[in-house]
Amino acid sequence: MDDIPPPDDAPQSADPPTAPPAPAAPSGAGPTRAERRATATASNGRWRSFGGRLLIGIVIGTVLMTSAVLGVNREVNRRVDSIPKLDLKVAPVPPGGANFLVVGSDTRAFVDTDQAATAFGDAGAEGGQRSDTIMIVHVEPEASRSLVVSFPRDLWVNIPGHGYAKINAAYNYGPQTLIDTIQQNFGVEINHYVELDFQSFIDLVDALGGATVYVPYEAQDEYTGLGLPNGGCWTFDGMHALQWVRSRSLQYRDAATGRWVYADVIPDIGRIGRQQDFIRLLVGLSVQKSLSNPFTANLVADSVVKNLKVDDGFDRTSIFALIDAFRTIDANDASALEFATMPWKTGPNQGAQSVLYANMDLAAPLLARLNTFDKRPKPVPDPATIRVKVINQSGRPELGVAVKQRLVELGFPVVDVVETSVVTPTGPEIRYAPDQAAKAKLLIRYIEPQAVLGGLDPALTAAGADVSLTLTKTFDTIVVPADRLQVTETTLDPAAAPVDTAVIDAPIAQAPVPTAVQLGDPAPRLGC
Repeated sequence: MDDIPPPDDAPQSADPPTAPPAPAAPSGAGPTRAERRATATASNGRWRSFGGRLLIGIVIGTVLMTSAVLGVNREVNRRVDSIPKLDLKVAPVPPGGANFLVVGSDTRAFVDTDQAATAFGDAGAEGGQRSDTIMIVHVEPEASRSLVVSFPRDLWVNIPGHGYAKINAAYNYGPQTLIDTIQQNFGVEINHYVELDFQSFIDLVDALGGATVYVPYEAQDEYTGLGLPNGGCWTFDGMHALQWVRSRSLQYRDAATGRWVYADVIPDIGRIGRQQDFIRLLVGLSVQKSLSNPFTANLVADSVVKNLKVDDGFDRTSIFALIDAFRTIDANDASALEFATMPWKTGPNQGAQSVLYANMDLAAPLLARLNTFDKRPKPVPDPATIRVKVINQSGRPELGVAVKQRLVELGFPVVDVVETSVVTPTGPEIRYAPDQAAKAKLLIRYIEPQAVLGGLDPALTAAGADVSLTLTKTFDTIVVPADRLQVTETTLDPAAAPVDTAVIDAPIAQAPVPTAVQLGDPAPRLGC
């Protein structure tokens, strides 16, 4: 586009992330981790009991969003080709989507300092391996649907060839056994396998400059070393974020009595809830920061790929299937990425082990959903119905007028152009009026580099606009997307294969989570 002025320059680097101060250990927390390690021989079994705890789903979202930012097949191929491949037997990829089994290895191979050994144990002390974070990421790119299903690590299942045990033990026999265990016990076919480790998670959070989490009360977990002397918003670096998401013994301090009480009635289930919240947070951060800064995008991609393992059928097509599923996630919309937990129920212990059992009655609709792929394209609005407000914060005079001209040529009505003296260095942003998110997601496809989906802006309605496009310093041009979607405002593609709508629209049942002890008024949620 010759009529859109080029940017003055491209960003050279991001500001280095500022590591937050290490959370201080709360008073009354008991022996330090270093003191407990003096009795490591007696506590090896306890170490294994809280292994795993790596959030993988967020890494998937990050890899994909980063690949979308790069937007160059050569770069995507280079990254995919560099990932170690595992010889695994997985189900053929069906039309319309795929099921990605995403696991976290609890290997301590990255432990090379006394501090890391104190917090996470070392490879010599931690025998065997477990995968205590197990997720199926179910994507349907054509229908713009995605679902992440967590499997509690304490589910009692039949491990093929090895008898009954907790599901997290299946990984100890290798990834193939874990795949076979899920297929045999739950009837869900796995099409791709993705595995990362502790270090990937740490590096990812650090590449994003940390993540801010709300904690309602003074908190501690003496096993992971977490210690937060007050409730409120905490910005964690990678190491402290790992302590938070792997906590199965989280305690809150009752300010009235001074006593510590456990935050979760069922630790495995409480931890899954915190992990899913953290996934949603990091996916949003990954989208915003990777799209707005190519330097950050490359840091994120490299931090993940260097510790990634996938099945030998995982290729560029697999990456782009995930890109399509995640690229329009709204970081401010909690429903944008759907989560579920495999329904469970309590029951008798198995020997000395406290276990959970799959509630197959409640699980039936969820399992049917995991095995159903909707190939019908989601209804797409006509550009002629999308009223756009253009805001020029690029530092290039008259860019807004040039963009308006191009959008009008492509069929978008532009209701206003605001030229400002403000210069925004990060990526272009699109916001939307109530009930107009689909229009914002369509417009994103026309912006290069891809815009951040900034979220809801009720004021747009009064301005007569459905969406706003903020042009920033990194904005380049308006393009016609190669995968431009056919307008289907009111009907779905009649040529698409029929799908059981009762399955894809069925509500996902969740087992009721026991209520934890109430501790009075939580800390105010300020700054996160």
